[in-house]
Amino acid sequence: MASTTNRLPLRLIETFRSVFYTPIYVSVAGGFLEAQGLDVDFKTCPSEFAHPLSCLNRGGADIAQSGIMRSIISSDWGAETVPMHFAKINSRDGFFILGRTGPDAVPNAVPNAKGEAAFDWDLLRGAKLIPVGFSPMPWASLQFAMRRHGVEPSELDLVTGLDLDGAMAAFRAGEAEYIHVPQPAAEQLLDDGSGHLAVALGLENGHLAYSSFAATHHFLESQPEIVQRFTVGFANALDWLAAHDAPEVGEAVAGFFPQVNPELIVKSVARLKAQDNWPTDPTLAQPEYENLHDILVAAGLANERQPYTKVVRTDIVETALASRR
Repeated sequence: MASTTNRLPLRLIETFRSVFYTPIYVSVAGGFLEAQGLDVDFKTCPSEFAHPLSCLNRGGADIAQSGIMRSIISSDWGAETVPMHFAKINSRDGFFILGRTGPDAVPNAVPNAKGEAAFDWDLLRGAKLIPVGFSPMPWASLQFAMRRHGVEPSELDLVTGLDLDGAMAAFRAGEAEYIHVPQPAAEQLLDDGSGHLAVALGLENGHLAYSSFAATHHFLESQPEIVQRFTVGFANALDWLAAHDAPEVGEAVAGFFPQVNPELIVKSVARLKAQDNWPTDPTLAQPEYENLHDILVAAGLANERQPYTKVVRTDIVETALASRR
């Protein structure tokens, strides 16, 4: 363990508040970063920055949770250097499609391997759907899944321009047949009977380098001790997360969602745990990077494949894990 007498400050930000980012909240609330001698100022990315990587580049934070897609897109646009991603937070898509009717009302639903009614993707053709509007990656991932099932995004009637609260209100008011949401919004709509689970995108698109921690080259090179302490603390938090059940994890992170019924936080955690959303090892492996890159190219967000080594550093996690042995 790092010395607690030689404490170091760290400014840490997330893109938005979601149970999807439970590993971060466990790291902070569980004391895993504090135990490494870090005094953490943690918050959601301030509104004056377009996104977390902009916040990093403009000196507003030291380490940011971000979709790796932003560094890939910047590189694709011609940036010589981009913030480097060095530790994985999510290894699957954590968003869900909810419909206004349950699978029992779907005439062409076919039972899956578990005996549950599978979603008939053809029902999306001509249907009104409210997509996630605050980040391009969830929509790109949804498009990828739709095309795998023979549905083109252009065949949907999209209801756009809504923030999350507005999207949920519109869905509850019957303004769309489907909605695309993160947790805990999905559990809130399921709980009040407004929607029924249609698709879990994490199961559809498999393992991806979906969300990770990033920092600028300057910070990684000038503050190696902070980065090392942070990565060790985060790896320890992942161990704790894997070893504890949904009620324990939900209780640990519920304070980050004061306006949400704690029982729904537990259900959100349970659903994400069940689909293997969170890694046990924070290494950003190349196959997961390439899988996500496929989604970006298919969505037209990247024109050329960007080198893995330009966007990802694996040595930081390797050193952190070795130091724990």
